[in-house]
Parts: sequence; C-alpha cells; structure tokens
Amino acid sequence: MNYFQVPSSVEIAYEKARMNNVNIRFGVADIVGDLSRTILRPYSYDIILDSAIFHIFSDRDRQRYITNLKRVIKPGGLYIQLCRSEKDTNSIGPRQIKKSDLMRLFSRRNGWTIESIEDSIYETKPDSPVGTLRAYLTFIRRNQYI
Repeated sequence: MNYFQVPSSVEIAYEKARMNNVNIRFGVADIVGDLSRTILRPYSYDIILDSAIFHIFSDRDRQRYITNLKRVIKPGGLYIQLCRSEKDTNSIGPRQIKKSDLMRLFSRRNGWTIESIEDSIYETKPDSPVGTLRAYLTFIRRNQYI
C-alpha cells in the first residue's frame, strides 16, 4: 500500500463528506497487518466501507485483508466495497477484480453472504491520469457465527 497517498485520500473523503453534510469519522490503520497495533477492535464495527482499497492488494494480502475484516466486523455486520471491475478497459490504474473472484472469496463457506454486486463507477483523484474507472459496488454481509 502506498501510505503516502493515505492522508490525502482521507482529506479528500472528509471534504466530500463535509460538502454533502455527512457526519462520518475516518481513521487510518494497516488492515493487512497485526490489528493489535491499530485502532481497530475485534467485532466492533457494524459497517466498514472500502472505497477502492481491495483491488490494490496482492492475492496474499487479499487473504490477510479478508481475515482481518472478518475479525473487526460484527457478526451480521456489513462490508461495502467499491473496487475496479473486470469490465474496465483502461490500460492504466489498479488491477481489475473479477465478479467470480468476489463470489469465491466472499462465499458462505468463507463466512460471508454477498447481498449484491452492482456495476458502478469510481472517480479517481482530480489530478489522476486514470480518470473514471468502471467498478463493482458490492454489499457483503458478515455471517452471524464467529
């Protein structure tokens, strides 16, 4: 992960929320690292919003990310994900995510229920050469059992 972009990304998100009168708290943590060294506490979040993070991880880091998500989201909680879609044709930008990969990684067998996967778009930073990317907006429920 490029941690040099995180503060500016959080500032942009905060400014967008403020402009739209959305009351939200933002925090920064290494979600693929040791969670005991972060602000994230086990089973303490009803909703986690992932705005264009999942698609930046390697396959190995994806597994750690999903394991850590499962640890911080309350049973029955919601994980909302916006990730670059396999339908995007732009040759630059982060890797694309296949719908079939989402369905496999977030299966019932793995402790999740996908409520929906919808086509969407992702607006990159204003100065980015990538522009707008085709994306999936996915609503994924953490199963009740731990």
